[in-house]
Amino acid sequence: EGLTVQATDLGDDTFKIFVSHRWLSPWWPGAGFQPPKLDHRPDGNDEGHPDRAGHPKYKLLVAALQRMQADGWIPKDDGKVVIWIDFACIDQDGENPADELNESMIRLVGLCDMVVTPVVDDEWPDGEDWEGFKSRSDMEGAVGGVAEGYKAKAWKEYWKRAWCLLEMLYAANVPFSLELVEERGFGGDLLGFVRDKSVRPHALFGTREFKLEEAPLLLAPLKDDVLATNDPSKGQLTSENDRSTIERHVRELLITNLVRMREIPRAVSEYGHAQVTEVLDKLADVHKHQCEFSHQADLLQEALHIRRRELGDDHVDVAT
Repeated sequence: EGLTVQATDLGDDTFKIFVSHRWLSPWWPGAGFQPPKLDHRPDGNDEGHPDRAGHPKYKLLVAALQRMQADGWIPKDDGKVVIWIDFACIDQDGENPADELNESMIRLVGLCDMVVTPVVDDEWPDGEDWEGFKSRSDMEGAVGGVAEGYKAKAWKEYWKRAWCLLEMLYAANVPFSLELVEERGFGGDLLGFVRDKSVRPHALFGTREFKLEEAPLLLAPLKDDVLATNDPSKGQLTSENDRSTIERHVRELLITNLVRMREIPRAVSEYGHAQVTEVLDKLADVHKHQCEFSHQADLLQEALHIRRRELGDDHVDVAT
């Protein structure tokens, strides 16, 4: 309580982290599962919770941040680092908290400098799945990289869930400002990764890294060949009613990728002017909040041109 702040109140040099995770104590009507009571839940209810008794996920997340600070990946000043996590930043008492997230994902991820996924693994180091894949080099050298080489069951579950894959896809495709990395406090191996990949970094920090006192592992961006075999629209869902929503988000991100590659005519041809202009408007908003006003203006101008071509020049008034 009292720890949340409005994004508009943050300084331009604040390092923002999006936490992408699966809840450890899920609950939904008819699931036949009741999570354990949690002594720190303020309302005393027994509904689902992102953590569980003993707060292992919270401890992992704190350890990940501290390790990245110690290694110079992110600012050492706690006042310059904030996290976005669904349970704290979305009204859980609303009629449908997921709706709030669905409509603002592109802006939320666009505001953040990196993504972190904490992975609670009760089987490290003795789980049979870890046999032969315990070293960092084993995982980084695996076919498919860290995402395929990391053997924690909790990660494997994350890696096949549609909503989790979607968050990875957003991280890899929503515009990321390389001009701001030094101002935000990127450093060490994280800065090297960003300069090499030109993409928002996604770090995995699990029980293994915590126990071995290692740095987080950096995941390959979910695009191209990796995306082809791990498409969020084909991922697992608790409710198939969500499938169409996932597919809509994926379309939005595929359009985003074409925009980034300056293939807007192709995007219009494949997805239609209405969907492309909607995405351009959203991306312009992302650049606005990244203080990249020239990029914002360029995207708004592109959206205007598409609307003019669709409606005819006489139907759109343009200020000169």
